[in-house]
Amino acid sequence: MKHERLSADKPYLVLHEPEPDGQGSEISTTTVFLTASTCPIGCTMCDLHVNTLPGATPSGAITRQIDRALKDSNAEWLKLYNSGNFFDPRSIPPVDYPAIAERCNRFERVIVENHPQFGKRRLQSFLDLVSCRFEIAVGLETVQPRWLNRLGKQMSRDDFSRYAGEISQLGVDLRVFLILGVPGIDVVESVRWTRLSLRHAITCGARHVSIIPARSGHGWSGQAGALPEFSTTMLADAHETWLRDADGRAVVTVDLWDVSVTDVAHSRLQQSNLTQRF
Repeated sequence: MKHERLSADKPYLVLHEPEPDGQGSEISTTTVFLTASTCPIGCTMCDLHVNTLPGATPSGAITRQIDRALKDSNAEWLKLYNSGNFFDPRSIPPVDYPAIAERCNRFERVIVENHPQFGKRRLQSFLDLVSCRFEIAVGLETVQPRWLNRLGKQMSRDDFSRYAGEISQLGVDLRVFLILGVPGIDVVESVRWTRLSLRHAITCGARHVSIIPARSGHGWSGQAGALPEFSTTMLADAHETWLRDADGRAVVTVDLWDVSVTDVAHSRLQQSNLTQRF
């Protein structure tokens, strides 16, 4: 498994960006991509392992990374993404929860990522320490059972639904990642299944659904060449359909990280990503 040579005392990336608040306005958000232990799930499309540590995250490292990242931040929301699962003890040491929670409590909302397999008891322990609004992002990816199996998610649609219900009972908000496109599937079918997946995520109580067009990177087990290609015009049109489906019940955004063009469709996507109300 390939790893970049990274310091456990530095996040590998920090972004300061606006995010839709669900009330038709933008809110300042700092996203910290923590340098942490490799995720053990091993989804076939994922290349996030490149920016992880080959062993367990040292105690104290995550706190130092957060302090570095927040030195110049005046954001209202905070995302702590660790290329894996926040409640995996090899990735985020539980002994560091009090120090991490202290930093989280400076913010109105904190979003982390996690897989349903990890840390239901540790989640409650962390919730006992935080006063901010807490949100967990889960990579559902798709509700197409065959595709979900091919992605190696080690999670069924029912597993996701149960987890969504469990965290809702704890007062935790749900964010969902969906992937648009898998190798060997055409654009039309990809959009159709993403639409069905969006509906399921919203039914399960998702506050925010982030749709990520499939990109090659280091994932897909050598099949990246068979991924469908999505134009910005198609993405903008599809996004309008997804927003109508959501009907104000959830924020729905399209990931634009690898969309480098600045055409009219790109501007439409940027605007509709940020000005949503529910």
